[in-house]
Amino acid sequence: MASSPRIAALAGAAALTVPLLAAAPAHAAPIAPTRTAPAASVAAPAQVGVAATKSVSIKVQEQQKYYWCAPAAGRALLSRLISKGLPSQSKLAGWMGTKPPNGTSTNGIRIGLRKALPTYGSGSYDVVTVSPGPQNAFYGSVESAVGTKKVVIMYRVLVGYKPWGSQYNDKAGHVMVVRGYTTGSSPKILWWDPADNTYHTASLAKSWASVKKGGHVGTVAAKS
Repeated sequence: MASSPRIAALAGAAALTVPLLAAAPAHAAPIAPTRTAPAASVAAPAQVGVAATKSVSIKVQEQQKYYWCAPAAGRALLSRLISKGLPSQSKLAGWMGTKPPNGTSTNGIRIGLRKALPTYGSGSYDVVTVSPGPQNAFYGSVESAVGTKKVVIMYRVLVGYKPWGSQYNDKAGHVMVVRGYTTGSSPKILWWDPADNTYHTASLAKSWASVKKGGHVGTVAAKS
């Protein structure tokens, strides 16, 4: 399915647009002279460039079988786009072609989401693969999806190379959800892991390294 221009930016490095400060209206009434307020009552100037957190809420559910990480993650993704009811993990697993022991292919994820969205939602949707290379492109994709489109990205990582905790030699694929990020000089990525239904925050560098080892394979969907 060809993606529309409105979502095409999700597959590349999308820079975060910083809103301009609103100017005072030209017709504003002049300020009447008053006595100088005590120094203690003068408000401190607003800080510029302070780190902020951008995230979206998702409906989560621990994966019900060891190889159902993609159906569970897909259900969380769909919760941003469907307001009335969600398909079960079992239903999504069937649509995605999820089978033991290897779970779900990237193409299977897209097929399942494209089946679920019009069945449970309304209108038309775009489902695209996100495959950024460098770290700044990965961060730009997250900014565009979460900050602009208000949706999440499903990313394939390796079971033994999640961006938090101890790392070990397990190269099995695992699908998780990027649901937010922080700004500032040391940005971080907000994750949800369907394996144990837990939320995590990891540095941008570790998150990108984890996605890179997993093959850079991500999936995002939004209204077209």
